[in-house]
Amino acid sequence: MTGDAASTIEHRGPAQPKAGPRRAALICAYPTPAALPVPDSGSVVGRDWLERHGLADSEVSGAHLRVDRAGGVLRVADAGSRNGTWINGQRLTPGERVPLDTGATLRIGRTLLVYRDKLLGSFEPAPPVGGLVGPFGLRKVAEAIAGFERARPSNVLVQGETGTGKELVARAVAAAFGRDRNLAAVNVASVARGVFESQIFGHVAGAFSDAKTASPGIVVAHDGGAIFLDEIGELDLDLQAKLLRLLENREVLPVGAQRAVKVDVLFVAATNRDLDVMVERDEFRRDLLARLALARVEVPALRDRNEDLFSIIQTLWARAGASPPPPDQIEIEAVERLLLEPWPSNVRELDAVLAAVRRVDPDPGLRLWALCEVLGKANDGRLALTREVVDAAVAAHEGNVTAAAEKLGVSRGKLLRLLKRS
Repeated sequence: MTGDAASTIEHRGPAQPKAGPRRAALICAYPTPAALPVPDSGSVVGRDWLERHGLADSEVSGAHLRVDRAGGVLRVADAGSRNGTWINGQRLTPGERVPLDTGATLRIGRTLLVYRDKLLGSFEPAPPVGGLVGPFGLRKVAEAIAGFERARPSNVLVQGETGTGKELVARAVAAAFGRDRNLAAVNVASVARGVFESQIFGHVAGAFSDAKTASPGIVVAHDGGAIFLDEIGELDLDLQAKLLRLLENREVLPVGAQRAVKVDVLFVAATNRDLDVMVERDEFRRDLLARLALARVEVPALRDRNEDLFSIIQTLWARAGASPPPPDQIEIEAVERLLLEPWPSNVRELDAVLAAVRRVDPDPGLRLWALCEVLGKANDGRLALTREVVDAAVAAHEGNVTAAAEKLGVSRGKLLRLLKRS
């Protein structure tokens, strides 16, 4: 072939969506949210470096920390500072070079920094995602919701561990569609199997013995709005089939009715279970998951965004009606301890711990001794088991005696005996 070669356009493969910029950063978790660029390899940084980035800390030395990067690994060493350098709660010996893994907590003076090798987006703190606070750790959630505003899926699946704030994310999704003013939250695990259809789909008068009057049901009552289906992984298989028909046809057939009703509803489902694994075990319908997961949001665990933790604490204090204490009433060691906790029940557990701390230490502030009363000492985990300590531990674990006993380092039987004492 000749003649056309010069005009041939080179084939371009499928385009990849452009992700936001991702850069390494040292994120200030305390005292104020801020992201700092990682210093150049070989730099020695201290008080002046912090001040240039808007952070004042008189307990940081002029030459506090040495930063090195070799072979793609970031390492830090104390540069002979007066007050020391701490990584994940352990003090470095002067000159000791330690790798800094992503998510590691770095303490210098009264400043707590969390290292992230890939921070998505701007270095400026981000606003809350609906009612969920996350200056830096909710970027992917916010990005996903912004994408929904453009693509406008009819169903969204929110996944995350217990206590991460899935309902708040669901409400933020509904708000992005302009449907948050007409939203119903339904915990499908708490709806009795025998009345699920009539509550969700409605019924006509006389459809069953107690149906003296007709009811439109939750879906029809929220036509034009949104429905949040919490704990969707707990729904029985036969009810999953009925929900699937609704999602496929956007029609509701009330119990006892002969004609279906068309509806326009955004469905946001949430679960802390792995639905993909449940599908492989025949515990969840594959076709229903395909419908629900037209769009997914993964809410990160608190331990994976510990840089947000103190901002969350401030919000929880405000919700509890507590005034933010001045800095001199907050011990940096206490905040560090909270950043290093695994938080298996996430923000819900953090809130319970803070409430228990206020009972142990009613004075304004946050002190390490009070935290240790509730969480156990970081070194040996043993405390004098006073009734106050036991009550605080049980409250912090939302009444879970087994978890409280593990935290206090005693058997469940012993803890129960202590609880029976007046």
